[in-house]
Amino acid sequence: MKIYKENIVRCNEFYNSDFYKFLNENDSDFLEIIFTELCLDADECDEELYIKLGEKYNLERKGKKLFDYVDNEKIILSADVICGRKQLVKINDDVYSKWIKDYETIRSKLDFHFIWPRHNLPTINTYRYAIYKDRIDCLLYDLKMYFNCKKTPMEKAYNNGTTKIWLKKFKDFPDFINKMKFNNYVDENYNVLDIEKNDGSIIFEYIQGKELNDSLVGYLRNVLALS
Repeated sequence: MKIYKENIVRCNEFYNSDFYKFLNENDSDFLEIIFTELCLDADECDEELYIKLGEKYNLERKGKKLFDYVDNEKIILSADVICGRKQLVKINDDVYSKWIKDYETIRSKLDFHFIWPRHNLPTINTYRYAIYKDRIDCLLYDLKMYFNCKKTPMEKAYNNGTTKIWLKKFKDFPDFINKMKFNNYVDENYNVLDIEKNDGSIIFEYIQGKELNDSLVGYLRNVLALS
């Protein structure tokens, strides 16, 4: 996994430049735009990441794509990091020395990278941010309800494209957890642990709206502590 390392080098060079100092004093709103341009999306660009994910899940790989097969259907899968850089910037109040460290922590850990089917929107990758602001525990609870044949906020993504076919490969929620290696996020009975509370309590209902928004800082801090 090298793209995130190259991103950090570019960001450090910019942060230590006279140009950064000038913008910080005269047009600080432009700084985040530049950092965004400097940070390539490793989920799309990092072939080494796909090599490691292919090995982890024992999947066929070609370039920056992984492939699974369900009922003779070829499923293209792509990487999805647990949280985006901009979320880390926000919880650190734009303090570069803090968010760049958290960015390295997240991107350096393979277990913080997931895989989902790639197809026309909505996908699990994109929709989990729209519905749950990328909270992986909330997504897993949603998936648990889906496997229990309940209507869920994420079902539009589950029933779209090859995701619907891919989810059929799992006989139930425990099978999904085991095969996708999400065991750290559930207890011994496959109840989904609430990362934001971080006290062993489980999620037993959908977390949305103000409750979800208010939980994000604590959730992200506890995600970082998992590393």
